[in-house]
Amino acid sequence: MSMSIVHKLVLYAALLFVGISLVVPGLMEVIKTQAGIPGLVPETTAAKNQFRALQGMMLGLGLLALLACLDLCNAKTLVMAVGLVLLTVALARIYSFWSDGSSGVVVWIYAALELLFAGLFLLWPPNG
Repeated sequence: MSMSIVHKLVLYAALLFVGISLVVPGLMEVIKTQAGIPGLVPETTAAKNQFRALQGMMLGLGLLALLACLDLCNAKTLVMAVGLVLLTVALARIYSFWSDGSSGVVVWIYAALELLFAGLFLLWPPNG
């Protein structure tokens, strides 16, 4: 069964948004000379290594989202995998709100977007 044009456009737009929004900052944080971002500065060598590794993972997830765009109709498993990762990130973030507290409205927006895209990718994946 082929996908409708609306289904394709929604998935392309979502995958491109997720991909670019993860690739750009992920790559920038991996290659810059000082590890950290304002408000989140690792202080030990081990913490810097962990921070860069997590940024590399973010970069990799963004690349997978972009890769799915190359053959969207046949990328159901890949799109669902991106959705599953986003779901686990959102759930971990929400647990952190409960256990650690919230640092402001921006992180709630992140959680909402992560849940939105996770739901989209898991509940309405490509069906080509």
